[in-house]
Amino acid sequence: MAVHIREADLHSDRRLIIDFLYQHLTRQSNGHRFDWLYLNNPFGRARVWIATDIQTWSAVGMVSAFPRRVYVKGREELGWVLGDFCIHEKYRSLGPALQLQRACFAAADSARIAFCYDFPNLSMMAIYQRLQIRPFGQIVRLARPLRVNRKVREIVKIPILAQGLSRAGNLLLRLYDPYPRVNQALTISFLDGKFGEEFSLLAQEVGRKYEVCLQRSAEYLNWRYLANPLNHYEVLTARQGNALLAYVIFTHTGEDAALVDLFGIQDPEVIKSLINYLRVLLRKRGVITVNISVLASHPWIALLQDSGFKAREASPVIVYTSSPSIIEPMAFDPGNWFLIQGDRDS
Repeated sequence: MAVHIREADLHSDRRLIIDFLYQHLTRQSNGHRFDWLYLNNPFGRARVWIATDIQTWSAVGMVSAFPRRVYVKGREELGWVLGDFCIHEKYRSLGPALQLQRACFAAADSARIAFCYDFPNLSMMAIYQRLQIRPFGQIVRLARPLRVNRKVREIVKIPILAQGLSRAGNLLLRLYDPYPRVNQALTISFLDGKFGEEFSLLAQEVGRKYEVCLQRSAEYLNWRYLANPLNHYEVLTARQGNALLAYVIFTHTGEDAALVDLFGIQDPEVIKSLINYLRVLLRKRGVITVNISVLASHPWIALLQDSGFKAREASPVIVYTSSPSIIEPMAFDPGNWFLIQGDRDS
């Protein structure tokens, strides 16, 4: 089956992109998501490539690239995070998928994009393997149990008995970890309103200390989290006096919560205090498990494990750079990256 690859026009192809994603990738695809994710990104509009069957001229696949400003050894570069890759079920041979991905990478080479990164699933990894692109690292999910209710329900099928055992188990958990330590010199509170200039200043101060780190400007954070039409996010900040030191961005849905971004000065005491404060808050809300997904080489893995987080499943991360790249071979050392769940797109 022969296909033609073309770059989409975000205005004339708007309805096509929304409908194709809705049918083949996510039921969250609608006009609000498209405007937010594809048009309103402060780092630039998304780019999209569409595969079309040359006999029917109907869309059979697409892939998107979302711009990111990134600090690379202290200087600003433009990168792409790849996403919204999907293929019509009748065309899920490697041929159309390979052509789409090659078109995307060719455009990255032409535009002198510093690098592209992706969080592929297993089927997507087959495409990258054919392109001779290997995982450069692993994203690992770490989980911290706060209550035992769900585990007890899985084992004990009598509701009244399960409730009693859950109360006892939760009491034991609190006795084991009654008062998570929070530095009293810090003021930890919810962000009231939008991200301000102090977040941009913190991004510059801290982000440039890492070899590779997403630029977390106030403009970006307001778009990524507060304007997001798909999820509701909450923000806790840690301050000393009037100085912003760190923040955590999280979601809470039902019995689970997820830390999607955790950023701040390189002081373990500050970061651990912020995590501990959030643990107490979420336990009071009745949350059973709090999760965080970070690069396996993330500098705060040990700190998270000290706070009771346990590693669960892992998934690959790939990085593509043009050849010759302006950042190779540094890009292929995961120890150089500050990468967390919020650095991908919804």
